Parts: sequence; C-alpha cells; structure tokens
Amino acid sequence: MYNAKPCDGVVECTALVLAEGCAELDGRLTLFGILDELRPGAEGLHFVVYAKFEGCEHADGGERRARILVTDEDGEVLEESVEYSVWLSGEEGPATIVASFDLSGDLGGEEGLLWVEAELDEETLAQTAIPLRERYNV
Repeated sequence: MYNAKPCDGVVECTALVLAEGCAELDGRLTLFGILDELRPGAEGLHFVVYAKFEGCEHADGGERRARILVTDEDGEVLEESVEYSVWLSGEEGPATIVASFDLSGDLGGEEGLLWVEAELDEETLAQTAIPLRERYNV
C-alpha cells in the first residue's frame, strides 16, 4: 500500500493581470483595457493589477497578507500596494485583490521594463515583466 505524505499546503498565484481600469457591479469584477505594454506620458502611468490566489486542499485556512509590488529593471521598488488581508481555505474560494498604481512620468527613459510581483506572506508567488514603450505597438 502506498502511504504518501500530503503536501504542505501549496498556494499559488493563478492570475496576475494588468489593466487600464476595472469596475465592480453586483459583486462581479470587470477588467477593461488589458495591458501587455505601458506607454509613459507626461501625466505618468495609471493602471490596475488583479491577482488571484488559490490553495490546494491541504492549504491551511486563516488570514494571510498579500500585496503587489512594481519594480524597475534594477529591482528597485517604485511603488507597492497596501497589504491586503486574504483568507484561503483549501481549494474553496480563491482570494483576489486589485491594486491601483499611479507612477510618475519620470521613469528614467522611454524604453525599458517594469516588473510586477504578487506577494503572499512576503513570498513572491508570481512575477511578470511589462515593457515600457514610447509608442504602442500595433
């Protein structure tokens, strides 16, 4: 008989999405203007980040702390969200957060990358790079 030890309660960030904005109606969130690049302007950058955290059946219930970080190519934190309290209970009910960011127009050049990270209990669970472009690519 195979006697496998259960896992330690894996939690993953199953979605990390940047968008121009969002709206909520009747408890349902809609993201609009999904972004795959950013175009800095004189008034800076405004965008939202949606993150979804899910746990396996062995994930302990209870409160956890989540936040979103935006860093430059050198790893310097440009802005971070407030810490959100999220509750995970096994495979039931994923936890989601939405953070809004307003970055200044001076990002050290027109081209480059920003990194967006989703953290849970101070551990990076997901990370994505988003290019800064002088113009939108078509």
